[in-house]
Amino acid sequence: MDRTQHHARRHAGFTVTELIVVVSIIALIIALLVPSIAKVRASTRTLRCLTNQRQITQAAYAYATANAGRWASPRTDDYGQTYPDETSSNSKHCWVKAQGSNVTGLYEKIAALEQGALWPYIGTVAAYVSPEEPTNPYALQNPGANTRVRSYSFNACLGVTRPDELTNYDGAFKNPDTGVTVPLSVYNTSTIATVKQPSRMLSTLVEDDSVQYNLDGWIISPQPSTRQWVDLPAPWRPDAVTMTYVDGSTQSYEMSNPAILELNYTMPHLAPGPIDASGTCWDWKYFRDRLNPGVLPPLPNYPPT
Repeated sequence: MDRTQHHARRHAGFTVTELIVVVSIIALIIALLVPSIAKVRASTRTLRCLTNQRQITQAAYAYATANAGRWASPRTDDYGQTYPDETSSNSKHCWVKAQGSNVTGLYEKIAALEQGALWPYIGTVAAYVSPEEPTNPYALQNPGANTRVRSYSFNACLGVTRPDELTNYDGAFKNPDTGVTVPLSVYNTSTIATVKQPSRMLSTLVEDDSVQYNLDGWIISPQPSTRQWVDLPAPWRPDAVTMTYVDGSTQSYEMSNPAILELNYTMPHLAPGPIDASGTCWDWKYFRDRLNPGVLPPLPNYPPT
């Protein structure tokens, strides 16, 4: 009887070797799970970002249907389009009004959103901020003067009589297919009816003007002779440049040359940047062909997109 009890006591616990094996297995399981959890969290942030942009794009459409089919201006001040039935030299159709007392230093106040044309159709500040935004005031729980309240910009070629309503984008454009040269101002997209391919025309995307708030619409040079970046997508996740199209569809685009996004922090605001470091310009072409498809012809001699 005593021998049996003694034998049971000898095997009541784990040996050091057994404990090492168990701990190693647990460590292996954790090592396998952590990347998966990180990917799930990243995917969740991307989905939320796309949802925000879809909401903004749907608000733009609702605004247009309530205003004789006329889009809000992609600009962030009231320099936007003046419609033929208006007498004011400055339009009040800017989707965000970042001017005057609505701006503190290099940051927009929430009033810039609330006084924008689309606010009545959006109604929540959180929809303007990407969960990927490093200075997201809602992630920081500190929506102060030195945090950004907006992560998104509209395509500068949507809702305008010329890109961003600026005459410096009114130069001649030579159609590479026909050889015909016309001023860019003929590419009018001020109304729903003037958008030729809503399922392929860029509506919104993430932007990070690193030196200040996102100023005016987002644009790159549409001229094939320059192939230059003017604005860039936000560099937070090169594998997830999130965007919406005019029809409300969404996309997460992975840059073929992620190094381009770092130009956000090395080039002056709105200064033309170099072509893709790879020399192929594929990313530039991808976005350029979505500025105003059906009007600006796709460029030849590139891989299909």
